[in-house]
Formats: sequence, C-alpha cells, structure tokens
Amino acid sequence: MAPINDVKRMHLKFFVAMCALLVSLGAIAAESGAPDGAADSPLPASHGLIADLQSFLREQGVDANHLNAEAMVRLMVDWYRFAPAHEGAGTAAGDTLVYRYGGWSEGCATAFKLSLLRRVTEHDATGAETQRFAGITLMFEPSGQAELMPFTAVASDSKSIEAFLQTIESSPAFRQLASATPMGVVIESGGVR
Repeated sequence: MAPINDVKRMHLKFFVAMCALLVSLGAIAAESGAPDGAADSPLPASHGLIADLQSFLREQGVDANHLNAEAMVRLMVDWYRFAPAHEGAGTAAGDTLVYRYGGWSEGCATAFKLSLLRRVTEHDATGAETQRFAGITLMFEPSGQAELMPFTAVASDSKSIEAFLQTIESSPAFRQLASATPMGVVIESGGVR
C-alpha cells in the first residue's frame, strides 16, 4: 500500500494532467473553427503540426510521458532540425522554436510549466498571417520553483540553434529541472501564453 503522500501526489498529477489536456483540447477546438463567413476556406490548424510531432515521437520510439526537460529539449531540437514542417493552407513564412517557462494556474490547478514549442508562420493568398504551434510542455510542482521568474527565448532559424541551446541550458529553470521527473507531460498546440 502506498503512503498517503504518494497517493495524494498521484491524484494531483492526474488532476493537473487532465486540466492541461482540457485546456489543450479547448485550444485545438478554438483553432479549428472558421470565422464568420469563412466556413468554405480551409484554415491551417495546429493539429496537423501536432500530428507531425506525434509521428516524430513514434519514429524515435519516445514515450512523451517519460521525458524530462533535458530529453524533451533534445527531442524538440531534433524535430526542428530534421523534420521540416508541412505547410498548412498557406505559404510558409517562418519556422521558429519558442522556449518558455513560468507559473501556471487554471481554475484550482497550478503548476510550473516548462515548454518548448515550434511556431510555424504562414501567409494565405490574401497575405494574412497565421501561426501554428505544437510542442511539449512539462509541468512540475510549483512550490519548488516559486522564485523563478517567467522567461521566453526564441530561435528564429536553424543557424541560431547552438546559441539557443546554450540559452536554454544556462536558464535557471533548466539547470534546476533538467533531470527532474515532471508531474505531467502535455503535447500541446495552444500557442504561447
């Protein structure tokens, strides 16, 4: 029989993972809807980019639920380097990586989120810009990271990846959590919030 603290921790992990899943599903549903009068025009949605990420995970034999920060960063950088993003309905205008971390709260659930997202920017026939996101977010218990200020870094092209990796590896959250086991892992498309 597991001690009470372990049982509470398992319930908390499950609750946070479910809240994050619901938030991600809500973001996917919101992105999939067409604006008024545009029901006939296909809009690029992040779920296609998520499918690309999930395929890459399967090809690499990686179970996202077993990733720590170090393995997640390595995996996302490999996906960015070796798997070009498939175009949605528009013309590709940019492919970047966005690393960010900070506290998170949704209703009564809280966590410290550390994310690495891929942002693909496209222009449609009218020149309008659309951004698609897909990536991996690790959620940790927030109590040990209360002193860490929110942080964001962006790699704008493949030439800047080495400097970007150095920025990630020298960030306080990564140094503290690189090999820690997260309480939840989410493959998401909600964009950067």
